[in-house]
Amino acid sequence: MVARIRSHYLVYFVSTFAAITGLLFGYDTGVISGALLFIRKDFHLTSMMAGVTVSAVLFGAFLGSAVSGKMTDEIGRRKALIIVSFIFIIGTLMTAIAPNNLFLIVGRAVLGMAIGIGSFTAPLYLAEIAPPKIRGFLVSLNQLAITIGIILAYLIDYLFAVHGDWRWMLGFGVVPAVILYVGTFFLPESPRWMVLKGMLSAAEENLKSIRATEDVTRELTEIKQSIQEKRGTWRMLFSKRLRPIMYISLGLAFFQQVTGINTIIYYAPTILQQAGFSEAATAILATLAIGIFNVVFTVIALPLIDRWGRRPLLLMGLIGMFISLAAQSTGFYFPELVYLRWLTVGSMIFYIACFAMSLGPIMWLVISEIFPLQIRGVGISVAVSCCWAFNMLVAMTLLTLIDAVGISGTFWIYAALCVLGALFVYFLVPETKGCSLEQIENNLRAGRAPRELGIGLRKKKLLPELGALEPEVEVATVD
Repeated sequence: MVARIRSHYLVYFVSTFAAITGLLFGYDTGVISGALLFIRKDFHLTSMMAGVTVSAVLFGAFLGSAVSGKMTDEIGRRKALIIVSFIFIIGTLMTAIAPNNLFLIVGRAVLGMAIGIGSFTAPLYLAEIAPPKIRGFLVSLNQLAITIGIILAYLIDYLFAVHGDWRWMLGFGVVPAVILYVGTFFLPESPRWMVLKGMLSAAEENLKSIRATEDVTRELTEIKQSIQEKRGTWRMLFSKRLRPIMYISLGLAFFQQVTGINTIIYYAPTILQQAGFSEAATAILATLAIGIFNVVFTVIALPLIDRWGRRPLLLMGLIGMFISLAAQSTGFYFPELVYLRWLTVGSMIFYIACFAMSLGPIMWLVISEIFPLQIRGVGISVAVSCCWAFNMLVAMTLLTLIDAVGISGTFWIYAALCVLGALFVYFLVPETKGCSLEQIENNLRAGRAPRELGIGLRKKKLLPELGALEPEVEVATVD
């Protein structure tokens, strides 16, 4: 019992510190929502250029996540986090001193590189060091940190909104970036990555330290047995056996981004001004309330992910998001009714609550769980890259879409996508609570359907006789 308490204490400590990457992710994506109100005035930006300024961070994130898989597999999860923190520092300083909008866009792209690598590496690192029974909780700490980063950004935006000092809004992010940079030197490396690289003795010592016990034989054996080949290839992702995994990962990434979350995070103050909150500070303050609910409901979701499971929360969240988006659309359809502005605020809060308990944390969790170890880095990298590509697409087109079909019509489009997302989850997404990463991998090797990847094996031992994924890949072709 004492060893178990010590184990969880150490894992919680390491996970909390690694999740600072998520805080920076949230801060640097959320802070632009308030800063943009003043940047547009100082640099005389059109709607198109405002969209480019916002989405520059997303373009950088797309590039960063694209290279993160290979980089993290080569140098390790811990060293990747060190590089991420350094890039965060450089990018933050660039945006704070930007003399013109082009320089600001470049600085935002540099920040995006850090976010892209970090959004891949942090959940992967957390998933690989966490015990199965609390893996959902620990990996979702990263999402909690993202929401805290967003609310911190809204708070800083509000504090500096009086004088319109957007440079301080953007520059404050250097503080957590420096903390992360110093702290990453003290984090242990992932034992699973060390086994993948053949460092068995060091992996055993790291695992003993993280689990706070001398007996890690069974877990270490499972990790070693799960590795059929030393390195996965891009071609493996398109094998018949792994294609369903890619569909699940890309589908979750798609629906997380195209169901309206970017509307709230990036443009909430702008939208609230259109709803009738004309003063910038008032709009930002209303956005701050939305950020608080984001944190609160993420905290509520953390224990439920491992208790209720991934699928029930995803389904309930998507249904709730549909209802809230429909309500927001109604509020914007009748702009002459002043009291409906509060319907807009209330439905935005309800939307955030539903997202925070479903797609927000669970997308990152599931894609960090379902890929086999030998292809995990490459697979998650592709999924996260596509996630940022979808994010960039929505951010760049939102203001233009509002001009074309109106804000009410735009929200109805997002509502319809929530319905499609719920159908996707119901028919394809597996329940992985309480299942070890190695069990999920062996279910994949056994040829189980996508929805059954989280079903526990009847035999306690792993199934090495099922064979590696690689031989099939060498002869597989895309259907």
